Amino acid sequence: MISMKAQLYQAYLRATRQKAFYDDARVLHQRLHRHQRPAQARPPRKLRKQFDLEHREVHGFPCWTVRPRANAGLHVFHLHGGGYVEEIESHHWEFAADLVRRLGCTVTLPIYPLVPRHSNVETIPMVHAAFEQTLGSEPAENTVLSGDSAGAALALSVAQRLRDEGRPQPKQTILISPWLDVTLEDPISVVLDEHDPMLGITGLREAGKMYAEGTDPHDPRISPLYADLAGLGPFSLFIGTRDVLLPDARRFADRARDAGIDVDYAEYPGMFHNWLMQQIPEGRQARNHIERILRR
Repeated sequence: MISMKAQLYQAYLRATRQKAFYDDARVLHQRLHRHQRPAQARPPRKLRKQFDLEHREVHGFPCWTVRPRANAGLHVFHLHGGGYVEEIESHHWEFAADLVRRLGCTVTLPIYPLVPRHSNVETIPMVHAAFEQTLGSEPAENTVLSGDSAGAALALSVAQRLRDEGRPQPKQTILISPWLDVTLEDPISVVLDEHDPMLGITGLREAGKMYAEGTDPHDPRISPLYADLAGLGPFSLFIGTRDVLLPDARRFADRARDAGIDVDYAEYPGMFHNWLMQQIPEGRQARNHIERILRR
């Protein structure tokens, strides 16, 4: 049974036409400037009051680390979502703050390059460099990779790089509503499009095309659905049944199990894209799940 708060939030999404940005490639281009405001890339004031913040520049882009005032154990490297076209948003900052409050951990958030000014050729190296500069010397058992939507694919690109270099995998990788194939070729995604109150196939494919510019969109660093998953560490995947990304999430989880990976798969009935970061009961339930995993 979907909570009343979740039903009201989805009604709000539809009433305010939140889906319009991703429902039409022309609209996406017209509204890009609204979704890439520089002010969004700075932590909100309340975060500065509660925690210690560290700022560094990586390849010319900001990277923020949020630390508790007491000693931290785990260090979470979180990549925000937004289809590679949207800047980090308030719910990403709040998600990081929630992790710090719950676990006493440190959270690093790279503010990576966005399309159309940049593509994967600049975004992936910046993310990898940010990981090396902030978590590269941390013991693997103290590190966590995390990402939502497009950020989940970036998190998996870091995991693949660590494996390819013969380095230990993080304690856990958290994938929230992951965007695993920029081409969105699964026909079931098209069927789900009319039920998804937030994402649209047409706009996502346009964003994915710009991000993959000059590179095969099936490259596993861009679309980890096609990656060789052998040797990757354990991961937890959260997905809702009203999300156009659902079919690829299911396929990815199946492929990971076949590769011998410890998979913690959580599919939430009736939930929309990135519901986990919203202030609804189902979001709190999923965040509680993440806390239990990381406390093991």
